[in-house]
Amino acid sequence: MAKRWSEEDDDLDVDLEFDRVEYMKKEINKGKSTLIAVAIAPIFGIITMYVFTLTLDWLISLLTGMLGLIFLKPIYDILNIDLDKIGKKGWVKNGGVYFLTLLAVWIILMNPPFGDFVDPQVNEMEIEVYYEGNWIPLEETNVSDRDEWDVRVRLKITSNTKMRRVEINNEEIEPEDGHWYVVSYQGMEVGDHETLRISMEDINGNSRTVERGFTLEEKD
Repeated sequence: MAKRWSEEDDDLDVDLEFDRVEYMKKEINKGKSTLIAVAIAPIFGIITMYVFTLTLDWLISLLTGMLGLIFLKPIYDILNIDLDKIGKKGWVKNGGVYFLTLLAVWIILMNPPFGDFVDPQVNEMEIEVYYEGNWIPLEETNVSDRDEWDVRVRLKITSNTKMRRVEINNEEIEPEDGHWYVVSYQGMEVGDHETLRISMEDINGNSRTVERGFTLEEKD
């Protein structure tokens, strides 16, 4: 049941005043401070990228980029932004916005067309045997049906850019069907094991060497 109003309620000391002008000034200061944090982050994102190209150390590069936070207060002072109106939460928010913007710019610059620091990868490896005029996946073949098999290995090799060179067991291989590289073996016997040493380099100079192996046997 609602309480009925009485004249005694007039004695309650409740401040219902609201300073709209002061509130708007405070919000404008917060907005300006956030925009400044967003504005200077890309500058230090470029610096972060440059440091990374020199050191290839992500931690040193990131710490260098975070030095931009030091410049926030002097810029606020120059633009007459009242730091008291920003508050501790405002500083934390601006720091978070600065970091996320810096990180986004850095990631964009790390990838084509601006940069490329990713080594080539062997994404897929397929083993096939020649059976009755067709190449059949190894897992779909009963290799115990005969003593020897012709085998081919298909490797899908990719990078952020085009490949310059792919060598398999010290032999340069040209691509087939885009990103696929094929090496063949004749007269393999059941139980034979082969190891492929794959050296890759893209047109930006990113290189990598890996080993992949397989055994001519039935899959479980």
